[in-house]
Amino acid sequence: MWLKLFTALMLLVTVMLLVERPVLVGPLPPRGAKRLERLAYSEEALAYTGSLIVSITAAGIGSIVLVRRANAEYRRLSMENLEALIEGAIDDHKKGPDGIDEHTS
Repeated sequence: MWLKLFTALMLLVTVMLLVERPVLVGPLPPRGAKRLERLAYSEEALAYTGSLIVSITAAGIGSIVLVRRANAEYRRLSMENLEALIEGAIDDHKKGPDGIDEHTS
């Protein structure tokens, strides 16, 4: 359950980062801006990009783990169903055509 919550939260953070980019990073400094202004903008853009990469990666890894868990559960249930089907077929075969167990009579 916590993994689903974490993955959904990371996906939400990613979407919020994408939507709020202009607010978080701010406008591009003008061409004639001082070096310190361009450096400050570059630092903000780098921090934004790093945060975006981390949130996308975390959401992707969480999704992969969830899919693998679901696949393992599907395979387990499929194997149980197949075993039950085989056991039922063997029991039906032992009973014979009239439904009476041939080995006990």
